[in-house]
Amino acid sequence: MSFDLPINVERDLERYAQAEHITPAEAVVKFVQSGLKSSKRKAKRQITEADLETLRQNLPIFAFMEKLPDDVVEGMQAASRQFRAERFTPRG
Repeated sequence: MSFDLPINVERDLERYAQAEHITPAEAVVKFVQSGLKSSKRKAKRQITEADLETLRQNLPIFAFMEKLPDDVVEGMQAASRQFRAERFTPRG
């Protein structure tokens, strides 16, 4: 069986294989196995409306954030990612 993977996925798999000192074929097998394992996992508990209401009452910021449009939240998320990426890493 063979698959045509996007070039960026192939590059990532090759880098992973080199880092782990395994063959690219073994990297693909691990990749597929981990994907299958993660798809089998089930959520242990669903969040109920009562849970959400408790959050709204106890954390005012939750209610505030819940009312924001998705594009604003996504912008905040992008800014946070950029901020974290620009941080200096400690030297060891």
